Amino acid sequence: MRTVKTALAVLLLTAFSATAQSKFQYPQTRKGDQKDTYAGNVVVADPYRWLETDVRESNDVRAWVDAENKVTFDYLATLPYRETIRKRLTELWNYEKYTVPQKKGGHYYFRKNNGLQNQSVLYVQNSLDDTPRVLIDPNTWSKDGTIALNIIRPSEDGRYLAYSVADAGSDWVTWHVMEVESGKVLPDELRWIKFGSTAWTKDSKGFFYSRFPQPEGSAMQSLNKNQKIYYHRIGDPQSSDVLVYERREQPEWNFGSEVTEDGRYLVITVSKGTAEKYQILVRDLADPYAAPVTLIDKFENEYEFIGNDGRIFYFKTDVDAPRRRLVAIDIARPERANWREVLPQSTALLADVSYLGSNFVAQYLKDAHSEVKVYSHDGKLIRSVDLGPIGTAGGFEGEQKDSETF
Repeated sequence: MRTVKTALAVLLLTAFSATAQSKFQYPQTRKGDQKDTYAGNVVVADPYRWLETDVRESNDVRAWVDAENKVTFDYLATLPYRETIRKRLTELWNYEKYTVPQKKGGHYYFRKNNGLQNQSVLYVQNSLDDTPRVLIDPNTWSKDGTIALNIIRPSEDGRYLAYSVADAGSDWVTWHVMEVESGKVLPDELRWIKFGSTAWTKDSKGFFYSRFPQPEGSAMQSLNKNQKIYYHRIGDPQSSDVLVYERREQPEWNFGSEVTEDGRYLVITVSKGTAEKYQILVRDLADPYAAPVTLIDKFENEYEFIGNDGRIFYFKTDVDAPRRRLVAIDIARPERANWREVLPQSTALLADVSYLGSNFVAQYLKDAHSEVKVYSHDGKLIRSVDLGPIGTAGGFEGEQKDSETF
């Protein structure tokens, strides 16, 4: 690494020296006449709004990007240490990389990169002793590697895999569904989705998801407003999806959805902006006519749903605990006075909690390194996980019925 740092330092000094001796000939950038009015009478000019258009939709933007790139890469090609650094970084990055396995529906899923692939490949196996097979290789989707496999969501019965695809780093993703055993991609295609989650129903016939209205004009310039939760049944067109929840009077609110492991409830997490302050609603899926009931009605604190035992819901929260704690809330008596503390705040930051095998696996961050502890259902310490030397740990996902995690 010292060699890389030295070479980078020389490269920067060379760049500064060359820049001081000559001026770049940047292409001229056209100014538009776009103006916006705020607060009724404040006019703000935005002459470069036209550059926000997707390069695939505008010849003018594409030409501007090509001209800018030519200036950049013509200069970079003159730097004497560029090839040395490229070769050294290639050596450092050329090793196999794996993600933590995810178990769902009788299958194990993980991603692997051989070291220099643009995108990691998704593998699946039916048991830990089984030979992994390639399920999705996103490197085949584009020559330049700019189309990525984003999120995967296996169905409860293991038959289907819902997965999202992101193009050129866009927040917009498109969801697809495939049959796990055959690898067949089904006709289901869900669009206009970003900043949301996907939650299968227990019967594996469909899933809940959040989407925005189809943008008018350029998708890259559209505002993130009027997100709604829908239910998609496998095999149906997106136009037939059922509207589950919306708030027309609050167009800037966003919604995430999660189905409890028992399949009984839909947990809706409501956010406003990027602050970790949420409202929580719960809908009883056993009643097709039930409306969501508000559990947390103010954007004042963080709440992360961890799991449930019937109507007892567990949340990681920073309420009265800036380093976070785990509380149990009876959704029939959700008032704060009725909450039960399961894991109190400690001297370390409670980074994550999993509900596995009727135990809680708590991940803490203490002095910039990970600590992992296992607690009983009633919050008694069972043991600390020996992680060996100081470092960072992650994973521990799973379900309440699981006896293993990664």
